[in-house]
Amino acid sequence: MRNILFVAAACFTLTLVSCRKEPFTEFPDYDKNWLAMEDNPNDPTIHANYQFYQETGIPVFVNDTIGSQKRVDVFGKAYTYYEVLSLSYSLGGIPSGPPPAVQSFTYCNKADVPNALTFLRTEIMPVVKNKIHIPSILLVENMNTNAFGTYSYKGFNTVVIAQISKIPAMSETTKADYKGAILRSMLTNTVLDAKYASILDKFYAVSRKFVSGRDAYGLNAFYLSASYIVGLPAGMPYTYQAIGFLGPDTRITSSAPISTWLDVSMYLEAALVNTDAQFKQKYAAYPNILLKYGYIRQILNDMGINN
Repeated sequence: MRNILFVAAACFTLTLVSCRKEPFTEFPDYDKNWLAMEDNPNDPTIHANYQFYQETGIPVFVNDTIGSQKRVDVFGKAYTYYEVLSLSYSLGGIPSGPPPAVQSFTYCNKADVPNALTFLRTEIMPVVKNKIHIPSILLVENMNTNAFGTYSYKGFNTVVIAQISKIPAMSETTKADYKGAILRSMLTNTVLDAKYASILDKFYAVSRKFVSGRDAYGLNAFYLSASYIVGLPAGMPYTYQAIGFLGPDTRITSSAPISTWLDVSMYLEAALVNTDAQFKQKYAAYPNILLKYGYIRQILNDMGINN
């Protein structure tokens, strides 16, 4: 009997609670797509960037803070939320070694944006359009990174392109380096896709087969000796290039590239800076570099990127 009374009381309580009118809270659009550009005909820079967005589907920004929104926290206190492009990213999802990072950057002059957009239209978009997804582009002036130089960097949801004021005065050689760096930052994640895993395994194996007792990746320069390097032709010096690396890690110069993805990035940029003939001539003395280059070229050709 006691159990029946308890159940009845509980049901009565639930009925009272359900009859009480709950306040309705209408939340703002917290899931807004911040990368969807909006036009502003009164701002020539925004309007030019919006036209590029309409043509390519890629939003272009000149400030890493791309929007704001009035919000209310869980305590009912109003605050302003700022959406900021994320420049932190571990390429390929592999956080080995010191993570690549933008150490500093400065905003560009809006007057330099038209030349940057022209360069993107004529030099970059014909290579990548309809082949890969580029979430956004951030145009800046000066930039320093710990792994990828001063031209271009792949962040989480943006590709940073620097030194845009210098584009008109660039020599053909500098422009080729600049273009290669931008394309590398745009293409690396696609090249590292699981689709190409079998080819990349062969790429990594080229250097690994020459190192005994440890991994070729992250190999300290101390181990570049006959005690650890095996299988090289007689008389060939024990160097990173001899075992198939373009050079040491871009962050730790006394080590081979710590990460496989950095090795891929270095090859990718070199392949995009040079024509096929130029690359083969430059590294003619290093058959293992040419072998690894062949695997990168195989991937690029599959993506429809030929240069």
